[in-house]
Amino acid sequence: MPARESMRTAQRFGDRSRARACVEKMRRYLLAILCVLLPIVATAGAGAADADTDPRLKGRPFDSERAYRYLLRQCEFGYRVPGTAAHEECAQWLEQELSSRADRVAVDRFKVKVGDTRLPLTNIVATFNPKGEGHILLCAHWDTRPTADRDSDPSNHEKPILGANDGASGVAVLLEIARALAVDPPKQRVTIVLFDGEDYGQTLSDMFLGSRAFAERYSGPRVDWGVLLDMVGDRDLRLPYEEHSLKQSPATVERIWAAAGRAGSKAFVSEPGPPILDDHVFLLQKGIPCVNVIDFDYPYWHTRADTPDKCSADSLGQVGRAVLRAIAEDEAGWQSSEVR
Repeated sequence: MPARESMRTAQRFGDRSRARACVEKMRRYLLAILCVLLPIVATAGAGAADADTDPRLKGRPFDSERAYRYLLRQCEFGYRVPGTAAHEECAQWLEQELSSRADRVAVDRFKVKVGDTRLPLTNIVATFNPKGEGHILLCAHWDTRPTADRDSDPSNHEKPILGANDGASGVAVLLEIARALAVDPPKQRVTIVLFDGEDYGQTLSDMFLGSRAFAERYSGPRVDWGVLLDMVGDRDLRLPYEEHSLKQSPATVERIWAAAGRAGSKAFVSEPGPPILDDHVFLLQKGIPCVNVIDFDYPYWHTRADTPDKCSADSLGQVGRAVLRAIAEDEAGWQSSEVR
């Protein structure tokens, strides 16, 4: 792996102290970029009053409690590990929920060879206003990990995780955004993609399976900007810039973090976070400007303790309002001294 990827590898498979050392090196590396982005957060509040009174900005309320219920409902299915009954039942429910909201829903079922297994996977793609002007991509992964390899109890290492935060949180936000867009349809084309197989394997080559397949096959209209939501339900939510996003799609980072500030979402902070190998990397490689909104400082990651009590409706609301605000500002063509 390149040096810049050592953070993700260390945190997934080994030493957290080495991961922290990588963060310190990265902080120095990103100073030049931060000099550009820091004024966005510093001045976002100053423009909030004018933005909130701009008649071009539609109001799409985000119901945080409903989003949390979506998180709970996913967890009620149990461990959503590919190839299990709970996984299939959850897939059917997600398809039904999105079909009741979106103009069009496509269910992409495919198989990927992992070792000696032909793993059945399902990507779910919902489209709002297919003929709209511009194109926004919103995505999350909906599967859960079959092994709690970070659990403090070694006897749990071969057991699956419930994935309340790592999986269900991002999906919950997108389901509530889908409801809001159904009530007040967007001017743009908005595509919501739920990726499967993100968290399946023990090595990086056996992970991110759904996003790899989506990126390889994608031939749709050009995406103006996109957002990946992963682990956004932590009660102590803190969302720094993710390095790959910042380096490869700084304009989208600017758009989302500035909109978050104007939406009053305090969890978005103007600090560098670690480089995360996640679904967005394969979209970026395809030329799709997608940024990762993630709180990777989550002590229950890949453990049996990743349960709904570690998440909060408030955290889901902060993220949902930020994304809806960014959509509204894009839709309205609203600009300020912070967003150009």
